Amino acid sequence: MTTRDRYRAYADRIEAVSPSYAAWARSVDDTLVALLDEVPEQRRQPELVFAVARRLGADPSDPDALRALGREARPAFVTALASATVQANDPRRLAPVVPLFAALAERTSRPLGLVDAGAAAGLCAIPDRVTLDYVIGSDGPERAPRRTPRPVGTGRGVRPGARTERVRMHTAAGEPALHLTATATGPVPAPAARPIVVGARVTLDPNPIDLAVPGAFDRLVEAVPPEATDRTALMREAASAALAVPRVRLRGALPGDLDRALDHLLDDCLPVVLTTGTLVYVPGPDRQRVVDRLRERDVHWIALERTGILAGVRSTLPDTVDVDDPGAFATVSLDGVAVAVTDPFGTRVRWLRDPNL
Repeated sequence: MTTRDRYRAYADRIEAVSPSYAAWARSVDDTLVALLDEVPEQRRQPELVFAVARRLGADPSDPDALRALGREARPAFVTALASATVQANDPRRLAPVVPLFAALAERTSRPLGLVDAGAAAGLCAIPDRVTLDYVIGSDGPERAPRRTPRPVGTGRGVRPGARTERVRMHTAAGEPALHLTATATGPVPAPAARPIVVGARVTLDPNPIDLAVPGAFDRLVEAVPPEATDRTALMREAASAALAVPRVRLRGALPGDLDRALDHLLDDCLPVVLTTGTLVYVPGPDRQRVVDRLRERDVHWIALERTGILAGVRSTLPDTVDVDDPGAFATVSLDGVAVAVTDPFGTRVRWLRDPNL
């Protein structure tokens, strides 16, 4: 996919959420393509480019502001992109992965030891502090949850006219907590029988954000589309929950600092590494090194990553998954095996297999 094609596809995905970002993506012309081609591929992601542009003064309400920045401040733009990272945590991505943490928790009497790799501020490092509801369409689940669901109206992302039901998938172990709702189809896992217990928590990031520092939350919000006020509100909720739990915060990156992060976990914990949209920013050969090292360390790995970027995970997808379907933008996997696909935001989850099996 060319740079221009990537931005056109992004515009189509984001338009319903952010017309201003869609307009910026469609404004990418030959001059901007040439500028972006000067930086490494993993730094050409639209979210990163737009966050840097806003940091340099571009106004998202002006459709021509991105092109103007490329013309008038090209050296500064290229320099900033070369060293910038996306610092936006999207806590909605916890909706597809919390059931995987619950599945692991049910297999062991040990608390989980969590390493959130690419954590930024750690807003996704709180699976134990999530109260999660699924709105399940009439075409799923293939087996009934253990709890009796409560009927509700038609949910977003479910076929029009389909009967839906709301199922409490997990209840947070304590407050403050993050409350999430997502739509789900397919063989939806059974609700968690007990809360997830995290005994040790490590967040790893090249530029970790300490939410206790004044202005830190603003660094996260700068990468959020300006129209996405609901997302910002969820991020504030997640930030409150994240501040309430202890963690070890490490500066580092994959694959080089994976061992150091794992070594900070307590011996009595079951080690689990989480990556949510992290590996797209890791150069291709290093992605496989991450996977190989996870296997060598014999630790569990929960991932929500762009569909297709991990060859091993891609090979476990059933033929019924269309990788060009926006609803299969990301793949959810447990220990390298695909268990679900989702939209880019984790709000619509199509389960492929039950992780509890």
